[in-house]
Amino acid sequence: MTAQLPQLLADLFALNAHTAIVTGATGGLGLTMTLALAEAGANVISIEMPDDPASPNLQEQVDESGRYFERHECDVKDSTQLRSVFASIWKQADELKDSRPLPNILISCAGINRRGPAEQLTDEEIDETFAVNQKATFVCGQELAAGLLQRQLPGKIISVASVTGFISATTISAYAATKGAVLQTTRAFSSEWASKGIQVNALCPGYFWTEMTRQYQEEPQYKGFNEYVLSRCPTGRWGVPDDLRGAVIFLASRASDYMTGQSLVVDGGLLGQ
Repeated sequence: MTAQLPQLLADLFALNAHTAIVTGATGGLGLTMTLALAEAGANVISIEMPDDPASPNLQEQVDESGRYFERHECDVKDSTQLRSVFASIWKQADELKDSRPLPNILISCAGINRRGPAEQLTDEEIDETFAVNQKATFVCGQELAAGLLQRQLPGKIISVASVTGFISATTISAYAATKGAVLQTTRAFSSEWASKGIQVNALCPGYFWTEMTRQYQEEPQYKGFNEYVLSRCPTGRWGVPDDLRGAVIFLASRASDYMTGQSLVVDGGLLGQ
């Protein structure tokens, strides 16, 4: 039995015979998580902004892993367009089901942040933030689950939230509100679909080094915030995208089959302070 243990563990986390739909796959965190899924064996269907300049890099790296890659262009804040894309994905998946696995994993990672004092945020900034971070996440979850339920298949839905769904921070009120909503959406979806074999969980990063947060670390006016992050995290550093690789594979694989409606926090210990 001992000699077989490494293979048994590998099987537990393997994603061969799986296909993942990902939004935000070309971004800093999204790219790393998507490639982790591909390296673990999953095919990738990427929902991207039209003419995303980072798309060729994503496809090249997925191709290098030997997995199937498919791209669909869509502005996710347009829910009508987003539902149409999912209809196309399911139609094509059914046509190719004899040659590749049907989609059964969703990573909702697309997100934006509009910074500013809460009283100064415009309707446009509020609406855009809620449309991308909250409504698109909700719609993507609906569409994957509807397809799985119709075909009586199990699946995994992973929505990227944030520690700002738990704690307050200045100048990101709309962003924090949407991430709190993602946490509750995760619980609500789980309550409805867990009995059908669909696990729904949220992945909650802390403060990570990405293009979205670069100004906090490099611009002089944010020196105080950078010092706050470093002092608040017991690890004494910002997270890097690779810190999420294990977490996303866990949530997407059989290893998490009895975990649903939960929020997996990866924050260097920040919330524990």
